[in-house]
Amino acid sequence: MKRTLYIFYIVVVAMIVSCNRTDTGGTSSNGWGDTRDEADTIYTQQAAMSIYPYQPKRALQIIDSAVIVGNISKTRADMLRARVYSSSPMHEQLDSMLGGPTDVRLDSAQAIGERLLRHDSVKTHLKRQKDVLEMLAHAARMKNDTIGWLQRSREYVDICHQMGNDTATDALRTEAEIGAAMHCLGDHEQGMAKLDSVINRLDATFLRENDRGTFDELDALIIALKRKIMLLASHDQYAEVLPVAHRIIELLDDYDKHPDAYHDGSYREPKNEQKRADYISFYRNQALNHITTAYAALGEHGNMRDAFVQIEGSVRDATAREHIARYNALQQQMEAERQQAIARRSNMISLGIGILALSFLIFAIILICKNRIISRNNRYLAQQIAETVNYKKMYWEEKQTQKPAVAPDANIETNEQLFQHINEVIIREKLFLDPKFGRQTIMDRFQLSKERVGAIFSKGSEHAKLSSYIQQLRLDYAANLLIEQPDKSIIELANECGFSSNTYFSDCFRQHFGMPPTDFRKETLKPDEV
Repeated sequence: MKRTLYIFYIVVVAMIVSCNRTDTGGTSSNGWGDTRDEADTIYTQQAAMSIYPYQPKRALQIIDSAVIVGNISKTRADMLRARVYSSSPMHEQLDSMLGGPTDVRLDSAQAIGERLLRHDSVKTHLKRQKDVLEMLAHAARMKNDTIGWLQRSREYVDICHQMGNDTATDALRTEAEIGAAMHCLGDHEQGMAKLDSVINRLDATFLRENDRGTFDELDALIIALKRKIMLLASHDQYAEVLPVAHRIIELLDDYDKHPDAYHDGSYREPKNEQKRADYISFYRNQALNHITTAYAALGEHGNMRDAFVQIEGSVRDATAREHIARYNALQQQMEAERQQAIARRSNMISLGIGILALSFLIFAIILICKNRIISRNNRYLAQQIAETVNYKKMYWEEKQTQKPAVAPDANIETNEQLFQHINEVIIREKLFLDPKFGRQTIMDRFQLSKERVGAIFSKGSEHAKLSSYIQQLRLDYAANLLIEQPDKSIIELANECGFSSNTYFSDCFRQHFGMPPTDFRKETLKPDEV
């Protein structure tokens, strides 16, 4: 029976696990050990990273849930959290959520990144190291930690070189960061020279006939041009800022007209028309801002106003698109969550019904097993009780055939001797069956004082109290009657044995023998088991 019970437990566990498990869908290509197909739930990396710029708290909740359901690994989740902390523009919201001062989000991002770099799964994987170093370099730059920015950028470039040609553009993009960092640290000439070298190498790609280069190269060139504008503006070289900023606008205009010519499928490339429009608008507005500032510094107010008008129109369009995109994204997210909630509720109901049915089955089996064990134990116990009371009965029947002993002298004999004499008389004459039998009866019958009766039973017998002695005699007698007179009711038997009520008799019998009188009678009447 135990083996059957174990089998059912195993079946239950297996069914629960199978109900909660979903298809892994193969190995993810993100390089972070994520092995689950994310299409079956709203808790995905894509869902989190699509909303983190304007809903960082919700994005972090989705990341936590994605780990719980098994969509992403814990190390990948840490990387995503660090990216949310370092890159989301909702700075005050994140700092407040983390309960710290300004820029505590960046401290958290750096702490996570440092921990990831020490993790075995990252140390042995170049792609993961690259992702972490990119985030750390960005966080250091946002904190104005120029030394950290420079250090992490150099480490990032080293990793790119180890990974080969596929990351050559990433290396160039970060070489521009290194040049900017060197310039900020006071090495102006070498910093600007490195930055110009990167710009020239990337710009050469777009100057070839019938070859515009890839989007990844376009993005790297725009970033490098932005860094150069920042350095030039820091030295009030506004005349040199203008051609650089106009070059950015030229590149963006061409990308806007011929997006397919730049398509390369890189992870930085906008995934749809809306995102492409946002990308172009973002960098165009930054370039126009620099142009406006430069014209203002140079005193060319007419050109400054024209540039400002362009910025104003672009900002209005971008704001409208952002609101529409955010609304559509929220609507899609709410609908997806609603559908997922319905599906989860149905699955939980089905799972609950299955578990409930199995629980009832297991409970029934356990109950049957328990009842069988209790019945077997009761059988053995009833046999032992029956043998004990029968032995006592035979013993006293034999004693009755012998010549009654002479009553001892109460003033001479010991308490033990007096108890033996009184005990024989009580059992032989069945005085204990009288409901009124007690201390006074013994005092009157044997001419003893109250104190002597107490001493006889407390010191001369194994019974601490007279009441426990009387109760044992009555219960032993009742046990014999239960066996010998099976047709007699429990109520009749209780009255015959001197008990005041059936309930009191049953309670006393259970406490003394370990089972109720009804069970004792039932077990003793069963045929012997083979």
